[in-house]
Amino acid sequence: MENSKLLSLLCVASLTLLVHAAPSRSVTDDIAILKERIDRQTLALTTLRAKVGDLEQSFSQSLSLTSQFIEDVTQQLTARSTSVAFFARLDKSYENIGAWETIVFKTVVTNEGGAYDGTTGVFTAPVNGTYVFNSNIMAKAGKSIETSLKVNDINKLYLYSGGTASFYGPGSNMAVLNLNSGDKVKMVKHGPWGLEPFYIHATWSTFSGFLLKPSL
Repeated sequence: MENSKLLSLLCVASLTLLVHAAPSRSVTDDIAILKERIDRQTLALTTLRAKVGDLEQSFSQSLSLTSQFIEDVTQQLTARSTSVAFFARLDKSYENIGAWETIVFKTVVTNEGGAYDGTTGVFTAPVNGTYVFNSNIMAKAGKSIETSLKVNDINKLYLYSGGTASFYGPGSNMAVLNLNSGDKVKMVKHGPWGLEPFYIHATWSTFSGFLLKPSL
């Protein structure tokens, strides 16, 4: 009888321990499950952030390419619609122009596009393209003069003018040049060569040019 009572007490004690121990295991399991979920969500968030970063980079690159495309198209449309042509002559004769001095054709007859400056004698290419230039220089009777066309201070064309003892002598030349936007073009006295005084007749001396074809 006493053994039966002892066994009953042991069962009650075991059940009591099980009842009290069960919640502890359940909370631990819940915490583990919750931590696992948090880890998975953190990994998913990290992956999402990486994808967003990739998308931002791709969008930035696409935006840059689109901006460059728009700029290129704008330049092409501007070039196609650009009309460039000028014609100018001297307002007075040069009695003895100095070596490498710029010949300033101040009387501007035509200046479509406004690329030629009559105060400096310099033409500035407004767009990339192929240009045509022509100049006529009239020398005094019995004298001679050498001139040249410079692009950014580099000689691209040479011109010789010489008169006989009784007649004034003209010289002319033409150049077809590929220029970049911003290139400077002018006519100058080519060094000290010729027979002084280096006279240039106003009425017969001219400088002209035009855009033949823009570069697209």
